[in-house]
Amino acid sequence: MPKRFLRLFFAVFLALTALFAGTIYVVDPYYHYHGPVAGLPLWLQDGRYQNVGAAENLDYDYLLMGTSVTANFTLEPFQQRLPGQTRKLIVQGGYFEDFLLPLDVALETHTVRQVFWGVDSNCWRRYDKENTWEAPTYLFDENLYNDVHYLLSKDTFFWYIPDILRAAREGYQADERTGGYLWGDDVQWSREVALGVYQRPEPRPAVAADALLGPAQENLDHVLARVDAHPQTTFTFYLPPYSILFWDMTIREGELEATLTMHERVLEGLISRPNVRVFYFMDDQALITDLDQYSDHIHYSPDVCQELARRLLEEEPMTAQEIAPRMEAFRAFLSTYDFESLFQDAGS
Repeated sequence: MPKRFLRLFFAVFLALTALFAGTIYVVDPYYHYHGPVAGLPLWLQDGRYQNVGAAENLDYDYLLMGTSVTANFTLEPFQQRLPGQTRKLIVQGGYFEDFLLPLDVALETHTVRQVFWGVDSNCWRRYDKENTWEAPTYLFDENLYNDVHYLLSKDTFFWYIPDILRAAREGYQADERTGGYLWGDDVQWSREVALGVYQRPEPRPAVAADALLGPAQENLDHVLARVDAHPQTTFTFYLPPYSILFWDMTIREGELEATLTMHERVLEGLISRPNVRVFYFMDDQALITDLDQYSDHIHYSPDVCQELARRLLEEEPMTAQEIAPRMEAFRAFLSTYDFESLFQDAGS
């Protein structure tokens, strides 16, 4: 009797384990094995886990990459103006290493015509070694044995899969149209909100002008290695437009000259390559001073995202000859801007 019970127990256990793992394999919410199948919708919510699989197993000709300030771009402007499919690779608060791996996979497995990459000022100034996120390497390697961590993941089975199946029943197709990762519809974008959450730092002594060049150069070297290795691909980089509150913070923390010096180095390095286009939105004075388009000191509204997409697709990029005069003009603007009036208005 005990042997018969044990045989039955293990048979049921193995059957349930196979069903558990098989369901994850078929639905495959991280696109580790394949893209959406059997009528399941595209479901893009967590770039840290999904980007590498999406880069390998989804169909596309163009990529749109970036952090939370790029997440609210939708794909419609790109689909309307470009002769092919565009996909988004988003990592909230991402470091360069979070983007380089899926980018490498994309360039290895696809013929990528153009990469649109929104690289925040805050990204350029950080070393990858400062990234404390522990990557799920079992999703990124070719070792089939450690896939057990994915195929037997309780979180994947009980959280992601029910959401995807529910979306399938409801006929959800929004991520196919927008690219996923949207978060801006539930946020209030206004001057009052942006000022209300901003914590103004106490003034500090100025740091050296070259204080941020170490991480910026390291990140630039990683980027240019990919640019140089893929001359057939156009890389369009843009520095997203942080608000005037970011510049108030930067000045009070003594980092204005260091930040602008870093921007100059990055712009010069990127523009030096023939297959690179660069857009510097940081100095758009009309935009960055319109706090009604922000929810804090850096995040701007979906409407701004759509406008930036239009400009990336329709306008001419920055030239090497523009860098110095634009940076000098922006320095002059920031040196004379009445930052105190922002907070007097807020208190009145």
